[in-house]
Amino acid sequence: MAYAFYKLFLHFALRLPDAFFKVLFFIIFPIYKALHTKRAYGRVVSHLQATGFSSDSAPGRQQINARDVFKSLYWNGIDSYRLLARIPSATLRVRYENEHVIKEALAQGPIVALSIHQGAFENLHRSLCRYSEHVHLITSPFKSTALTRALREIRNDKNLHEYSTEEVATVLRSLFKTNGILAMVVDQARDARGNSVELFGKQSTLYLRLPEKANQMGAGIVTFRTFCETTTDTCGKKFRQHIVRFEKYYPPKYGKSDTLQAEAPLVKEIASEIETWIADHPEQWTWNYHGNFR
Repeated sequence: MAYAFYKLFLHFALRLPDAFFKVLFFIIFPIYKALHTKRAYGRVVSHLQATGFSSDSAPGRQQINARDVFKSLYWNGIDSYRLLARIPSATLRVRYENEHVIKEALAQGPIVALSIHQGAFENLHRSLCRYSEHVHLITSPFKSTALTRALREIRNDKNLHEYSTEEVATVLRSLFKTNGILAMVVDQARDARGNSVELFGKQSTLYLRLPEKANQMGAGIVTFRTFCETTTDTCGKKFRQHIVRFEKYYPPKYGKSDTLQAEAPLVKEIASEIETWIADHPEQWTWNYHGNFR
């Protein structure tokens, strides 16, 4: 029954017009805020204030509030699943930038393509399938087996190969055997040991140990991100466009570090990149994650 519900939502409800979802957000956001004042909503308020992005903070960074964050997460989430469901109205609004970065990197050998939970991030892994027939993805199951099953079905692609968190060794072997892509988001993880870094003057955690290990074994690293911009078509109608932008290539054994530590050049440079990405579009990052800034 639960599986049927999730399939119905993912394949039917997502095709409803934006007007429906606008009304729905107007109704559910005040309820969500009231129920999560001391949890997710409260964390966002606290994190924005601590890092200087809050509208209550001193000027210097882009000023946003918690509602901006949740509204952005809401719309990017809807568009993420529309993209996974291959709904044309969504897929036609994706623009790819700097594709030469990943194409040239793949010509050198296997790569780790890493990003963060920003924008329509659920589409990040699928987007890599246009560049390789061997995209390897490690996923964690949800508490609901029905939801996990439904999401794996909608995320499915002939070029995407999913693994559980217990199959890290298998993933690494497959990566080098196929000269493919290991897809990762590195700002959140479950039951994993991370790298301590500084973001916006606050201690935080990025999960770069696996990319760092793969890099030392001979894989390159490509950083990339996605974000949403409101633009206007030729008829003057506004619409949300999702940009997938490839940023930088780190060659194998970057920095020649013999140990996996936060001070390694690779970790420091990737952390600096990610800080810039968040600052560019702060309302589109998952500030609500409970592991941020600890």
